[in-house]
Amino acid sequence: TRVAMTAQTLRYGGVEMNLDAKTVTRNEQPIELTAREFALLEFLMRNQGRVLSKPAIAEHVWDLNFDTGTNVVEVYINYLRKKIDKEFPKKLIHTHFGMGYMFREE
Repeated sequence: TRVAMTAQTLRYGGVEMNLDAKTVTRNEQPIELTAREFALLEFLMRNQGRVLSKPAIAEHVWDLNFDTGTNVVEVYINYLRKKIDKEFPKKLIHTHFGMGYMFREE
């Protein structure tokens, strides 16, 4: 399935993201995200089914050239996993080792 997009809402895998209100729910449970976590999740959802490299994520979410010495992408992916995936049987954030991350249903 593709991400369903309305003017201000993205929906996929039980996650609903309201872009205007800056709210996120999964299976109708509210999920509190920081501004960066929200931006990261939005980027992942808009690119559902595609492997996104760490440099692409860093450039889009943090607007910076990727420094291979930083682990900021991994740290924020971990934060998102704890909030989006931890309490749910279906995982949506997947690691593709050596390539990056993908947002998709298992």
